[in-house]
Amino acid sequence: MLTIAIGDIHGMFHALETLLEHIDCFIETKWRNDRFKLIFLGDYIDRGPHSKQVIKKLRSLESENYICLKGNHEEMMIKSVSGETEKMRFLVSGGEATIQSYGGFTQEFYSDLAWMTTLSTSYEDDKRFFVHAGIDPDAPLADQSDEAKLWIRRKFIVDDRRFEKYIVHGHTPTTKNPPFTGRADIRLNRCNLDSGACYGGALTAAFFNDIDEKPFHLLYQTELT
Repeated sequence: MLTIAIGDIHGMFHALETLLEHIDCFIETKWRNDRFKLIFLGDYIDRGPHSKQVIKKLRSLESENYICLKGNHEEMMIKSVSGETEKMRFLVSGGEATIQSYGGFTQEFYSDLAWMTTLSTSYEDDKRFFVHAGIDPDAPLADQSDEAKLWIRRKFIVDDRRFEKYIVHGHTPTTKNPPFTGRADIRLNRCNLDSGACYGGALTAAFFNDIDEKPFHLLYQTELT
């Protein structure tokens, strides 16, 4: 089984389309079978200019080969319709760009919001735990809260212990946080695939096999190249 994980997209539709083309080429030329799974780690919307187009693309891919996890920005969009405080939090966190891409609070916006409510906050295989933000290092994987999986940052990021499984995550952009590269951050216990696509970094895809925990191959795509 080939497993591919893609980090935070944040409305960067052209980078996503090109990256998916490169992934298709890799599968056709170097994998040459249909045993693959592609996991999106959340934060599809906000900040970048084409959130609606990103969501439409992801929804068109829905099958057993494609898994979309929920990110904290999807959670903010879901909660944005529950009150003015939640709406303002969504808008100031990048949601204004999302609303602009939808042309307002349209029927399409509410349809995609309903889809977001169905998304899981994690996925795991025999070796890895895929999640948006990370995990609470002090809790077993089976007891992780949605709050931790969607929002945790420093407590998880600074912990170098070995976890029950290798953690594949996003949420903390490497353009604005160590190692400040705009590329994936591969560690012994985890890998961070949020390479800051909406901040001038790259959109990252990491390739995993059934033998090794860590990725054996990385693909990068910026919005302009």
